[in-house]
Amino acid sequence: MKNTKISEFKLFVKANPFLINYIKKGEKTWQELYEVYDLYGSDEEVWNKYLYQDSNTTKKDTSSSNNSFNNHLQELVKIAKNIDVDKVQEGITSLQKTLSLFGDLLTPNQSNTQTYNPRPLYRRFED
Repeated sequence: MKNTKISEFKLFVKANPFLINYIKKGEKTWQELYEVYDLYGSDEEVWNKYLYQDSNTTKKDTSSSNNSFNNHLQELVKIAKNIDVDKVQEGITSLQKTLSLFGDLLTPNQSNTQTYNPRPLYRRFED
């Protein structure tokens, strides 16, 4: 009996693919949808709520994808307007100075190092 109820639910989901969107979006789980199906069956007004919400979201999704792109673009423009170019330049120059300092530490400069010149030996015993 339980296998027939599950197979009926599978057929119901295949007939109503809008339910899969709820699973993909993470709003519902298969267990939750199966429990609703088990309690109310396939002919109740419960499923109209899901169908109505899904039709609204598909209409919103097409327009919201354009709106979301525009919103992201507007946010990028706001960020670009708020950038202080002088501060960025100061940061870049300080980074360059730091990198050159580390470069100087890692590669010894030949002009600063003194070469060892041995002192001449004095022979006092042979005078």
